[in-house]
Amino acid sequence: MSPEPFRVKLPDLSFYQQAVSCQDGCPVRTDARAYVHAIALGDYERAYLVARETNPFASTCGWVCGAPCEAACRRGKIDEPIAIRALKRFVDDRYGVYLGEDKEPRVSSAWPVYGARPDNIDLGNSAIPSGLDELRTNSRSSETTGGRIAVVGAGPAGMTCAHDLAILGYDVTIFESTQVAGGMLLLGVPEYRLPRALIGAEIEAILSLGPSIEYEKALGQDFLISDLQSEFDAIFLAIGTYASRNLNIEGEDQDGVLRAVDFLLNVNLGGYNLDLGKKIVVIGGGDVAMDVARSAARLGHEAISGGDLELALDVARTARRLGTTQEVHCLVVEDRSAMLANPFEIEEAEAEGIVIHNQIIPVRILSDNGHATGVETLNVSSIFDDQGRFNPQRVPGTEQVWTCDSVIVSIGQMGELEWIRPEDGLDVSPGGTLKVNSKTMETTADGIFAGGDIAFGPRLIINAVADGQQAATHIDAYLRGVKPRLVRKGYFTAIDPRVYAPYGPLPNFLRGKRQIPSTISVDRRIGVTLVEEGYDEQLAKDQAARCLICSLNPIFDSELCILCNGCIDVCPTDCLKLVPAGELEGDEEVKALIRSKGGAGATAMLLDPIRCIRCGLCAARCPTDAVIMNSFQFRENLVAREVS
Repeated sequence: MSPEPFRVKLPDLSFYQQAVSCQDGCPVRTDARAYVHAIALGDYERAYLVARETNPFASTCGWVCGAPCEAACRRGKIDEPIAIRALKRFVDDRYGVYLGEDKEPRVSSAWPVYGARPDNIDLGNSAIPSGLDELRTNSRSSETTGGRIAVVGAGPAGMTCAHDLAILGYDVTIFESTQVAGGMLLLGVPEYRLPRALIGAEIEAILSLGPSIEYEKALGQDFLISDLQSEFDAIFLAIGTYASRNLNIEGEDQDGVLRAVDFLLNVNLGGYNLDLGKKIVVIGGGDVAMDVARSAARLGHEAISGGDLELALDVARTARRLGTTQEVHCLVVEDRSAMLANPFEIEEAEAEGIVIHNQIIPVRILSDNGHATGVETLNVSSIFDDQGRFNPQRVPGTEQVWTCDSVIVSIGQMGELEWIRPEDGLDVSPGGTLKVNSKTMETTADGIFAGGDIAFGPRLIINAVADGQQAATHIDAYLRGVKPRLVRKGYFTAIDPRVYAPYGPLPNFLRGKRQIPSTISVDRRIGVTLVEEGYDEQLAKDQAARCLICSLNPIFDSELCILCNGCIDVCPTDCLKLVPAGELEGDEEVKALIRSKGGAGATAMLLDPIRCIRCGLCAARCPTDAVIMNSFQFRENLVAREVS
């Protein structure tokens, strides 16, 4: 019986780009590999500059990013992923806008922007030059476009768009419906997860680049789309999703039933006079079909730390903090294994006394004299039908009543779109968001762009940042009458195997175990006390040292190879294999290469990039230098202007 053929492909730019999975998985392509390795080497300022280079909300993301880079991290295929988000916070808290509660936030009118690198910082192989980044850095002083842009909404999408457009030379005015900037960063994320001084400093750093902001200016109340069109050359809508979805059950309109977003807005704007009573029920994890669809659209990454259930846990934890004797129960339709919230957040909620009940669906809210007194539920035996559609199967005879003083409903958010007028030309999707071209961020109305939650539904902060960047580039292209193009470039740097150690993984890197930052004890968690304490220096270096440095790759030269098998013998993970070409199966490119090398009798070197740990032993062992280690970096930019 002949052996199964090896299914192979030739490495190209996409192959090497996807190998650096943390950077490839980041919506704004932050080179996490570079700043993690810089931390391992103790070069913290370089690490911060790399982290900040692609993200104006780098410090914020160090605290609360859902970290799709961690979901993509190849170390997770060996044991557990690198704690990338916590490591970003480690350097942000040393060189970013937020220097800790005991120090003033750092804000400067010359704040680092994309590509801005002090002359005394040698980025070496850890960051690559980006023509677009350099253009963004230099164009603010060298080129003024004269165009005026209105940005509606001061959340991460809107502020990022304003940031990029200001750097490109545009006059940007931001309209914010509340009295503060930050959107759901400030109004939806509890203060014990994200310091308010940090948000303020990051916003101020963006405004220092030139955009102006008008507070308490609500679309549909204080101005209309037509008003903006008469005054501005283009519009970016980033108003978020602040309307809560309904349960559509009996008793939902009783007093004592609060909506999650309204509740968090009240708390985060100082509404600590809420009288929730002693027993609180939080209904979270609903609208699973929408959650599943969004998770699929986001390539499986956002489900790691996003979605309605995590908001429900935030609500539950915040509700408990408003007093010392509350009893908080969280009712969830999914089973434990299907919960979309970050497992760490679930554990932290339970540690703080939140009781989570799974596979329960509310059927009505009970009341007495018009005030909620309990939630009646049924158990569910399954969530999806045979076609994978959300269709909970209720179990008859399993009625329960959860007595309570108040109910907080957290089953998802949707946009408030009553401000749209027929003459605006804006179409709305069936899901209650603005219809947009996901590549250009253009709406159905000429000159109007949209991004963030109002365009795609609730997603991660880093997705909103990416939307803002993408919108800025397309607005620039729209006003200049050009078509943006995606520029992808890769760079290889050969490394002498005799001096490989400083570039490769650190000693004992495979022995290190993932350790998340320590948290303060539960009995000290009151009010807005920050829970996560962050890494100390030694722990940060130890955690960063776990990085496999996936930008390193063994490159093989068939002309120099003498088929001695030395590289295969020394490989500790058996990721290399020499096989006859006749045992290979691949596309036309592979077949053409085999023919050019003599056909089925030729020999091929195969590399399993997943198992390779970048130790460099193959290159060190090779007697003919047929194997060399190369450092690969890539850039991927959407370009609307020519760069040198």
